[in-house]
Amino acid sequence: MNTIYGISLGPGDPELITLKGLRILKESDIIFYPGSLSKDGRKGSYVRPMLDHYGLDKNKLQGFFLSMGSDRTAAEFTYQQTADQVLQACREGKKLSIVCEGDLSFYASFSYILEKLQAGNVSIELIPGVNSFSLAAAKHQIPLCLQQEKLAVLPLANDIREIEDSLKNADTVILMKIRMGWQELYPRLLDKQWKYYYCERLGTADEYITSDIAVLKDREIPYFSLLIIKK
Repeated sequence: MNTIYGISLGPGDPELITLKGLRILKESDIIFYPGSLSKDGRKGSYVRPMLDHYGLDKNKLQGFFLSMGSDRTAAEFTYQQTADQVLQACREGKKLSIVCEGDLSFYASFSYILEKLQAGNVSIELIPGVNSFSLAAAKHQIPLCLQQEKLAVLPLANDIREIEDSLKNADTVILMKIRMGWQELYPRLLDKQWKYYYCERLGTADEYITSDIAVLKDREIPYFSLLIIKK
């Protein structure tokens, strides 16, 4: 059977894919890509525009769509269903790729599918990519770490004390998935003398960045957003 490839696409700019990743995509017979499923049944995908940018045969593209929320029952079913489809196509001799935004080892849906594929006793290769916070630092033109400085990454951090504790041991904190709990956290951030670097939808036409979080007071924070905090 052919090797199954997991390919990182980067945060949003389609040109940030690796040369190896793009080559394998072009060689693939089927490309599985993630998307979201809203409560009213609408399907959307953050990565689909990136795949379209590469001029791939649309007949190769097969989406799997996840309901967003804390209940992961439906998502677990989708992961298993997708893994089963990948394994079946692999047994049929197809060359397969599964893509994700950012890097596939960092808060990626791909990891849940990978676990199921590994149980199928198949050959798998992962192609790493650019993390969203690496692009965020580049956009703001700031270093994430220098010399002996330490970096902490916090997902779904809505308690100011958790961030305070992290900054006791780290020089820079990256807040991921900030939309949930943002309304409670935001006013507490304004009271601090920290430096902030906000980013959303990096690498896309809707990209927005600012180092002045005061302007975020009435802004709707999207899912694809993050905040870099420095002492």
